[in-house]
Parts: sequence; structure tokens; C-alpha cells
Amino acid sequence: MRTVLALVKRNCICFFRDRANVVFSLMAAGIVVMLYLFVLRDMMISDNAGLPDVANLMDAWVLAGIAGIVSVTSCMGALQTMNTDRAEGKDTDFLVTPAGQWRLALGYILGTFVAAFLFTLIILAGSLLFLVATGCPLDAVNVALAVLLTIPASLSGCIIMYALTSFVKSTGGFASFFSIVSVAIGFLTGIYIPMGSMPEGMQVVGTLMPATHMSSIFRDLIAGGALDQSFAGIDSTSFRAKMGFDLSLWDFQFDTATSLLYVLGVTAAFLVVAIILVKKR
Repeated sequence: MRTVLALVKRNCICFFRDRANVVFSLMAAGIVVMLYLFVLRDMMISDNAGLPDVANLMDAWVLAGIAGIVSVTSCMGALQTMNTDRAEGKDTDFLVTPAGQWRLALGYILGTFVAAFLFTLIILAGSLLFLVATGCPLDAVNVALAVLLTIPASLSGCIIMYALTSFVKSTGGFASFFSIVSVAIGFLTGIYIPMGSMPEGMQVVGTLMPATHMSSIFRDLIAGGALDQSFAGIDSTSFRAKMGFDLSLWDFQFDTATSLLYVLGVTAAFLVVAIILVKKR
């Protein structure tokens, strides 16, 4: 265990010392915020101008969605240490030490989890402070649950991204994959374009992604109070489906519990993939 902790510490230090990598890890969240503030905010508020306090609702909606994706994008940045080690042959050097392949893999995964967890907490805390300052209604219990759910969100992101990036051998390939994920995740999780406005095929692909389910849960917990305030006495079913509060896949309707179970199930499947890859190495 001491060896694993030493590897986790080493991987975290390598990541946080690389300021450019840290910045790029937060780029997806930054792009969403800038795009929302300068392009989408006024348009979305005007499209729902008939709703009271719609500005609070839209702000809470987009910030909750960001909390769902940053646990994935930050994992990509942290896993660059693993990719660099493999490209430069440093992982082979570790294998001749008592660390071994399993401890090395666990060190990468846990180091990535620490980075993703810290970033998700920071983004979530900043979002909540902004919403409090703007007078958005928040429920203390739901906020506490949202903070707690950053753990499975970060764990899911680091295991899935570890399994996927294990197939990428070169630093150039990793950089390209990082860029694709950073851009695509905003679309597929329904942040740039609401889920109900996407083509049906994109909705299916987006709903299959665990990050979309985490974004949905965060939206329900963080933006639920603003939604209830704006739709007081009005049926919000169609709005919830359009904006990704409620997810469905074909005829199956997800709720918070089934979404969380789905995330855990997909994460477990990728964990199996990761174990197989470690055994092959």
C-alpha cells in the first residue's frame, strides 16, 4: 500500500506541476462557461421569457451540467502522465522495481481520481457560490448530496478514461483524443445543445454516456429548486425532458436511482476492461 501511495503522490505532483496541462484539463468547462455567457445565455432566457426567474434557472442548469463533465475532462489531463511514461519508457523502468504492473496501474487510477475529485469539487463550489450570490434557490440537503456524488462521478470518469486511453500509445494520439473528448462531451451531455433539441441518434449516444447521467443528477439536485420556482403551478414534464433533467432510452425512463446504477454498471464494465489490459501487459 505504501508503494501505491507513493505512486499516487508522484503522479499528482507530475500533473499539478504542469500548469499548461492543468489549464487544458479545465478548458472544456471554461469553453462551456464562455459560450454560455457570451452566446447562449441571452438566447435561452429569451426563448423562455414567459417563465418567472428564468435567469436563475438557466444559470443553475448550465453550471450543474459543467459539474457533470469536469470529472471526465480533468481525468484526461491527469492521465497524460501515464501516456508520457509509456511513450518515454518510464513505465518499463517501474516494472523492474517492487511496484509491479498492478500497483503501477492502481497508482495511475488513484492519482487520476484525486485530480478529478479536486477539480470537480472546485468547479462545484464555485458554481454554488455564484448561484447563492445571484439569489438562486438551493436546498441544503440537495447540495450535500451533490457534493457526495462528486465521488462516484470522479471514480467513474477516471476508470473509463483509464481504460480508453490505455489503447493510445503516442503523445500525439493522446493529445488528439484529449481534444476530441473535450469538445464532444459538451455536445453529447446536452450542454451546448439541450438533449431534446438534438437529432435522435445523438440523443441515444448521449444517453449512453455515464457523464450525461451524472449531469442529469447534478441538474436535478442543483437546479431543481429554480425549476420548481419557475414552473410553480405549471407542468414541467416536457421542459425537463428537453433540457436533460430527465433521461430516457427508447421506452425506458431513468430516474436518479437508475441513472446512478447505470453509471456504476458501465464503470464496472470498463474496470473489467482495465483489468484485462493490465493482465495483457
